[in-house]
Amino acid sequence: MTGFPEGGFSGCKCGAPHCRGKITRDDWRIRALQEAYHGYFPPFKARAVQPGTESACALTAALDSLPTLERPQTLVDCYDAILFDAMGVLISENEALPGAADVLSRLNMSGQPYYIVTNISSGSEETIFARLRGAGLPIPAVDRIVSAGGVARHRVLEELAAERLVSYVGSANAAHEIFGKHPNLHCADTAETFDTLVVLDDEGFDFKGASDHILSTFQRRLVETGEMPRMIAANADIIYPSKNGSLVFGPNIIGPMLQAGLAPFGAPPISVEFMGKPGRAIFEECIARAGTDRLLMIGDQVDTDIKGAKAAGLDALLVTTGLNNCGELRQNENGAPDYVAKNLDQIFDGSLFPHLRSAMRSSTTDRVWAAWIENRGADKAGLGGSG
Repeated sequence: MTGFPEGGFSGCKCGAPHCRGKITRDDWRIRALQEAYHGYFPPFKARAVQPGTESACALTAALDSLPTLERPQTLVDCYDAILFDAMGVLISENEALPGAADVLSRLNMSGQPYYIVTNISSGSEETIFARLRGAGLPIPAVDRIVSAGGVARHRVLEELAAERLVSYVGSANAAHEIFGKHPNLHCADTAETFDTLVVLDDEGFDFKGASDHILSTFQRRLVETGEMPRMIAANADIIYPSKNGSLVFGPNIIGPMLQAGLAPFGAPPISVEFMGKPGRAIFEECIARAGTDRLLMIGDQVDTDIKGAKAAGLDALLVTTGLNNCGELRQNENGAPDYVAKNLDQIFDGSLFPHLRSAMRSSTTDRVWAAWIENRGADKAGLGGSG
């Protein structure tokens, strides 16, 4: 026998011969455990009970050998690893945001795994690591950086291996750091034609001039072949917050710009493959590195951080820094976070913990609870599997 009485607490239908089918003290103990662990009760094997005893019900009798389960106290306790966005959550330009370094230090001391999941594509993950360390963030090793450029590298190398012409939006240094040098890899602001456009960054070159040149290249390709180049968006940010709290266009604004500019020519929708957030590829890389999908994504952008995490089956926390300082972000059912925090410290102080049992819970969070109970609760209790 496993789980709860089939009829709930108003009359047990467990089949035990001497179960009175009434609410007993043990029934209330079961209810307390269910409420404490959001309706999940660890599976156990029924043990034999003597007829005529007060706890004749096999389900309630099993509680006699059940020790007190140590329940998690903070949000961090409920996940195997934490994912942090960089811009607007940990840093603003090249400076750490208040409290960010302390939060990472606490995670370092506790041994809790975490990863910086960023659309920054201005260089290799080693370069991004050095940038974040220079901002004062105590990130222990470069393998904690999961960058959109790094995730896009494999796809771009596939395009080059297929002898396609690839151009990039970004600086030559960034492209060569991430992809290396290749005869079919060129800067998009000078290339006369290309098969694939890779969006990396908007710094270190004339973004407006490059955009004009790319628009003409797309239009010429459309006229000559009836087709347009495909796009691989490493950095998929359309906007991001600047240091002074104002908004800045991100490099992927070039997608809507091209689509609008080509509309008078009857251009079809441009095919875009997202490697960075909100694309699935970058979250799959996080799952692979962490070795688990019980991850919590913390971000400040609904359209990239939150929607991307939810689409990948992960839980998400929206922190009201970064873009949220510019006004309340629009949310819908696909972009509703599981939690909202005013600052990063709340993942430690227990203030978000009650939301685990709120009505706005995802199926992923249910699995987190169930897995947490099984791994930390049932193991401690020495309970067996279903009988």
